[in-house]
Amino acid sequence: MRFSTLALLGLVSTGFASEMERLMEMKTAERQAMRSRGDFAKGKHARREKEKCRNGKAGEYACDNVDMLDFISHEEMGSTTREGNDVWGWTSPDGREFGAVGQTDGTAFIEVRPNGELTYLGRLPTQTMSSLWRDMKVIDGYCYIGSEAPGHGLQVFDMRKLLSIKLNGRDASGPVTFNTAMDLTAWFRGFDSSRNIVAHEAAKMIYAVGTRRRTTCQGGLFMVDVSDPSNLTSPGCANQDGYVHDAQCSL
Repeated sequence: MRFSTLALLGLVSTGFASEMERLMEMKTAERQAMRSRGDFAKGKHARREKEKCRNGKAGEYACDNVDMLDFISHEEMGSTTREGNDVWGWTSPDGREFGAVGQTDGTAFIEVRPNGELTYLGRLPTQTMSSLWRDMKVIDGYCYIGSEAPGHGLQVFDMRKLLSIKLNGRDASGPVTFNTAMDLTAWFRGFDSSRNIVAHEAAKMIYAVGTRRRTTCQGGLFMVDVSDPSNLTSPGCANQDGYVHDAQCSL
C-alpha cells in the first residue's frame, strides 16, 4: 500500500500508560497460565492436513467460509519456547509470497506456496532475550523487527536472503538460522524496546510506539528514517501527549 499523508491515531496520556502497564501484567499472567496448562508443550501442535470450514470450524479454529490450507507449529519453525505473537508478509518481485512470523524468541520465515502450503525457510533469533511482544513490518523488501525485550532496538533483515534458500537435494541450504550479528543489514539502537512498529512505505519511515528505556521519548512516537536501510537515522520523537500505544498510516 502507498500513502500520501500520514495520520497518527494513538492512544495516549500518562493515565493510559499506567492502564497499559496493568493490562500488560494481566496478559503476562494469562500467558503464564497457558504455559502451566501445557499449551506450549513439546509435540502439542503437530503438522495438520487441510481442513474445510464446516459449521463455523476449520479444525479447532473458528471460520466463516475460509478453509485452513495448511498449519505449521512454532516448534517446527525452530522456536524453543514454541510461542508466537504476530505475523507480516512480503511479496518478492517475481511474485513469491513470504511470511515473517513473530515468536517469543525470534522471527521465523516461511514461504506461502500457490496452493496454500507453508514451507519453513529459517529464523532470526531475538536480538537480546525472549518477550511476549514482537512486531514486524516490511518496506522495500527489508523487514523491520521490534520487541518489548530490553535492549532489542530495531532489527533490519533483508527478506531477499530467503530467495536463495534450497531445502531439497544435495545442494540443500536450509532451513537457516540467521546470525544476529552477521546477517542483519543493520541494528538500530536509538530506542531500547518498543510495543509496536508502524510503517509508512511511501515516506520510507518506521514509527516505533510504546518505546522504553534509553530514550527521552517517554513512550511517545519514535521516528526512524529507513530510506537507507543500512544507515538508519531518527528525525526525532513526538512525546507531547505522553505514551502512544499504536498508530496508523493512512490517506
